[in-house]
Amino acid sequence: MPRFPENLRYRKFSPYLKNKFGCRVYKISLDAGLSCPNRDGTLSTQGCVFCDPSGGSGRKRGSRPESISRQISSGMQGLRRKYKADKFIAYFQTFTNTYGPLKKLKKLYKEAVQHPDVIGLSIATRPDCLNKDILDVIESYSENYSTWIELGVQSVHKKSLEYMNRGHGLSETKDALMSLRNRRINVCAHFILGLPGESLEDMAETARVISGLGIQAAKLHMLYVARNSPLEKEYKKGKVPLLSKKQYVKAAVHFLEHLSPDVIIQRLVSEAHTDLLIAPEWLKNKSEVIREIEKELEVSDTWQGKKYGTLPKKKV
Repeated sequence: MPRFPENLRYRKFSPYLKNKFGCRVYKISLDAGLSCPNRDGTLSTQGCVFCDPSGGSGRKRGSRPESISRQISSGMQGLRRKYKADKFIAYFQTFTNTYGPLKKLKKLYKEAVQHPDVIGLSIATRPDCLNKDILDVIESYSENYSTWIELGVQSVHKKSLEYMNRGHGLSETKDALMSLRNRRINVCAHFILGLPGESLEDMAETARVISGLGIQAAKLHMLYVARNSPLEKEYKKGKVPLLSKKQYVKAAVHFLEHLSPDVIIQRLVSEAHTDLLIAPEWLKNKSEVIREIEKELEVSDTWQGKKYGTLPKKKV
């Protein structure tokens, strides 16, 4: 087994940050008031099936977010009080944060790193919303900041991408990752476990394929039902089978086994605003889920990457 930090069986994010910066580093989630091609009519007006109208920010429909500077300031205060944080990564989280006029995006990114305690910039986006101009802008920050793209991969399987109404396929994901490969930009890929119709082996195939495309980090999410999302309507009709906590723990462990051991795990399970979460109830106790995943890795004598490279390659 590889030597993972803190005697764990996976490569946890917080020790990586502590080792790199020598202090406690936390992300500040930012809402830049941007949109998404899957919501504004460019691709669709419905959005992804799991996405609520606020993009997970909890902001009320029609309201405008506070300025980035104000969000940074209040985020710092809260994280210092709760976690004794020292430094921060400005994380553009809501909707698609490379989608908009280049001039506007440049202004937003610049505003986010003005405070001296901001040491990183992380930008969430879609695989089909990256081009050379925006990547040049983002890469320019890598000289002085820990710079990340958080890419919504979710799955490599066509049936799942169509189910989610993603509006893109695996080819766009591969193109995006290839365009980032020689850039001084770290990539954190987001994955959803528990998509209807996906087996454990389907999830493992997603881990294998994306590991091979050169990502630096991963976030694992449980498919959950958010209030006012398209998924809520289907769930209330009894058409959305959700994983139990036990099933999710098993799926997460299986996924980790087939993921490269070099990939940093930024998240093991979804985090949803309590007022937005419809189901499952067990997601309200994120810490307990993490403990159970860590326990299952120990009890099963397995670890991240144990089965990496053992799946036969197949067309997806």
